[in-house]
Amino acid sequence: MPTYRTPNSDAGRLSFMSKAIQTAALDSANGSAYLDAALVQDLTDHYTAYNAAYEQTQSALGSRIGETAESSEALDKLKMYVSHFWTSIYNRAQRLGLSAGVLNYYQLTSGGSRPTPSGRAEWLQLAEQVIGGDAQAVAAGFAPVAEPSAAELQAVLTSAVAEANDVVAADRAYATAQASLAGFRPRADELIEEVRDVILFATRQMAASTQRRILRTYGARYRYLPGEPLDPDETAPAG
Repeated sequence: MPTYRTPNSDAGRLSFMSKAIQTAALDSANGSAYLDAALVQDLTDHYTAYNAAYEQTQSALGSRIGETAESSEALDKLKMYVSHFWTSIYNRAQRLGLSAGVLNYYQLTSGGSRPTPSGRAEWLQLAEQVIGGDAQAVAAGFAPVAEPSAAELQAVLTSAVAEANDVVAADRAYATAQASLAGFRPRADELIEEVRDVILFATRQMAASTQRRILRTYGARYRYLPGEPLDPDETAPAG
């Protein structure tokens, strides 16, 4: 016999509730209501609040994804600028025969080897050090790096920091939305189970397949075993 599938996701719960509300209205208009007005009102009120929280969470997730992508782009640009900055000072040192020690101002070894930061925070810190190193080199009598300049690198760094902060803010907003959404699930489960119980009781004299057909109109879904015959109103197993 087909097995009832309890909704276990936000989308599944909301789908059940929405369909139940619509079908309850149709049955009531036709004079064959299975659910009383109080239950329908509770279901409607909770669905409205739950769905709003769900949409807010989806919106917060979209913002988080967008901010993360923007932050990654900003970091990639920063990496490129730092790399070009290093290339510029290394080429100048080679071309003009500058003391190898000048490279140390820019976090390079005397042989020109570059650091290998492992994450966003390390890259941001390294860029700050490179910019500060350029100021120290100028104070020591060396010409400032150009193409890009320290000011240009600073602008890119400032943008990367701002984007990183936006990710943190978006992440916190998403976490808050998730916590709020979670609070609606227990009551939704109770209401869904109550709808099912009420209909099962009201249709207790009917054939099991008829009960399932009616429950499907209220949002219920069933799982079939391999090779198990389908109910007459179904053309494919519920996936």
